[in-house]
Amino acid sequence: SGVSRERIKMPLAAKTKAQRQRRDKGGYAAAAIFKVAWLIVLAIFLVSIATTMNMAINATPAPSYREEQLNDRTMKRVDRRAQKISPEAKSVGISSSHRNEHQNSILSSTLSSDEETILKWLRQRDKSNTSNDSAIPSQLLTSPIYFAPGTLPLSQLSTLKHCYADPTIYRQHFKEKSTRRVPYSKKIDLAYVLLPKSGSSTGRFMMKHEFDAVEQKVKLEPPMNVISFVREPLSRFYSQYDEAFVRTAPWKREQNPYYAGADGEYTNKKGTKRKAGGLPHPFPYLHENMHSYKDYQDVFCPKRTRKNPESYRECTFAESREDGTLASRLERFVFDYDGRSPFDIHLTLQVPMLSNVEDGRALHVTELFNTTDAGRDWNAIAKRYWGEEAMFRKAREKKLARTKESHSGVIQGRSYPRRLDVGLVGREAERRICELTLLDYCCLNFPLPKGIREDEEEEGGERSELACKMDYKGGRIRIQPGIFPGVAKK
Repeated sequence: SGVSRERIKMPLAAKTKAQRQRRDKGGYAAAAIFKVAWLIVLAIFLVSIATTMNMAINATPAPSYREEQLNDRTMKRVDRRAQKISPEAKSVGISSSHRNEHQNSILSSTLSSDEETILKWLRQRDKSNTSNDSAIPSQLLTSPIYFAPGTLPLSQLSTLKHCYADPTIYRQHFKEKSTRRVPYSKKIDLAYVLLPKSGSSTGRFMMKHEFDAVEQKVKLEPPMNVISFVREPLSRFYSQYDEAFVRTAPWKREQNPYYAGADGEYTNKKGTKRKAGGLPHPFPYLHENMHSYKDYQDVFCPKRTRKNPESYRECTFAESREDGTLASRLERFVFDYDGRSPFDIHLTLQVPMLSNVEDGRALHVTELFNTTDAGRDWNAIAKRYWGEEAMFRKAREKKLARTKESHSGVIQGRSYPRRLDVGLVGREAERRICELTLLDYCCLNFPLPKGIREDEEEEGGERSELACKMDYKGGRIRIQPGIFPGVAKK
């Protein structure tokens, strides 16, 4: 009947729907499992490929016996070819191969321009040895070489950069470390390293009035601009001695560690009592029979030479008229002085004051000038930092020195002649001064004075005592004096 048919259709429809739902759920699960399995297989495949590639890259299979023979034969052929090209290589003991030459060429390519200039100069010194054409500084300087002062093909600044001022020998000539109290212009980031008796008064004056510099402690390091002036050592020594002589004289009370004073005290210009230094002077004969400045004036400006014997007025700006008293005391001093223990700061050498006491190497200095033409150099400095139109307006407004020294470059400084007559100093004493200041001659590339240089050339030139030394140590070229100041020479 109709009723029974409907009852039969309903269970069948429900059963079919349930089966379809179960089938759909099973299909989803199978699909998910298949995807997971496929991803696992893919991951394993990728890992295996990566491992295989890594092994292939890192694998270095040992060559077979046949391959070793072929490689060895090839290298021998290369060596034989190299020896045919330069047969002299075998005679000097460097039979060598391409690899050493290639290594030397790589090392040479890393040299600075200054080092390449020195390298070329070293090769020219020994033209007979053709193997030097491919040598590097460490090979050419296995033993120190000696050369005459002032003969390096380098500027004074480049020579200073390769200098080594031994801190153990010149310890008392050094100042502080790379942090120095110097005139510094913040506007143009310019510092000036002051060296006594090397245009320091001019430098301090110019930096203050023209560059608005203030003396302060600064660390001399890049990119700061750092300048300084140097002076010919013999000329400078005469000025040094003259200054030290007066500053340590018995009549000089202030800033004199050797002033005795009454009861160990003295009264300064402001009327304040100060404790006297009271140290014994290491060279007391320098001021023998000179107890006052007038006694000193009577030596370099004797009464018999003055228009008015009772007046000292003309002595201030007069050329020295001494009879050899001051010159003879200087000569005695230079042979007694060991060169290592200056009794006054004005006797210090220039190179140590431009070097670091920790390692003896040069400070960061960007420009080095010479006092022989200070006016021209200061104009060049102004144009460099202020522009081409820069002019020293303030300097022109000041009253400049009009002495014999001012014509050779002193713009602002001592305005009276030297009290010592250097024309009365003997040749042996001058040679001794060059020996005491040899560090400055060698490391600033100054030639020896003409007379001394001619004497040295007659004695053997580079083999003479007043020679400079170049060696290679600590991975760098070093320039030093050939001899060092030692004990006093009697």
